[in-house]
Amino acid sequence: MKYHACIRQLQKNLKTVALTNRAQIFRTVRSRNYGGYSNIKLPTSATLVQNDKQGTVVLLGTVHFSKQSVEDVSQIVKVLKPNAILVELCRQRVSLLELDDKKFLEDAKKFDSRKMKQAVKGQNFVSGMLHAMLLKTYADIAKELGVAPGGEFRRAYHEMKKIPGCKLFLGDRPIQITIARAFQSLSVYELGQVLFHLTTSNPKPLDKFQLERYKDKDFVHAQFEEITRDVPAFKKIFHVFVDERDKCLAYSLQECVRTVMDNPRVLAVVGMGHVDGIIKYYGKMKQEDIVPLLFA
Repeated sequence: MKYHACIRQLQKNLKTVALTNRAQIFRTVRSRNYGGYSNIKLPTSATLVQNDKQGTVVLLGTVHFSKQSVEDVSQIVKVLKPNAILVELCRQRVSLLELDDKKFLEDAKKFDSRKMKQAVKGQNFVSGMLHAMLLKTYADIAKELGVAPGGEFRRAYHEMKKIPGCKLFLGDRPIQITIARAFQSLSVYELGQVLFHLTTSNPKPLDKFQLERYKDKDFVHAQFEEITRDVPAFKKIFHVFVDERDKCLAYSLQECVRTVMDNPRVLAVVGMGHVDGIIKYYGKMKQEDIVPLLFA
């Protein structure tokens, strides 16, 4: 199998998700609902999803390699003064909060097949391959942009520690479950179709001067359309990676608000690609809806 060709093609697909963003222009949200905040200064990438007697919830959509997204976190913390912060991480990725940016960038420059094999040791071939591709994608983007991933989550974590009584919540489903479910959703024919596409395609490398295009939602939608048009089976993979996780994140956010007893003021920090789905499902998810999504 052309292993490195697999990695290159999936990187193209993963970058469409990893680099999604919108213009970072601040606006003032005026809420007609009851709440502690009638005017909140927010970046356009943030949404006030709840502001009533039960609590105030701000959802910030980020780009995982964006320095502006990191600053947006601090801006919202300053005006919201949250007593809970939820981040798009699971226990398997919580080490990202203590990541040394400088060391990660140094390691990214030395990321090779040996390190990939070490990172996915103990996983089956298909899950291990996708996990390796994810790691390689992040390493390559980090090398290209000179920015370590997850800076917005680290900023949220450090801001949380400055606020007395503020709690941090991990909102995402375990990454290994997501990877396993993605490939289990495919038939043998679809899996062959995906692997054939990955091994025969030769995508262009990331052009850092074109990154601004990922702020355009229409452009990103067109990228997804192109991928799924070429290989319809990718729709199933995207369903597991995006839609299912939107439901899990929405439910986690609901539980976060419910467990903060005293006037919940919650900031949720998630990738931009999850914002629309979380807004769609927030307040509607029940435990019985989520449990089936937590098993591979």
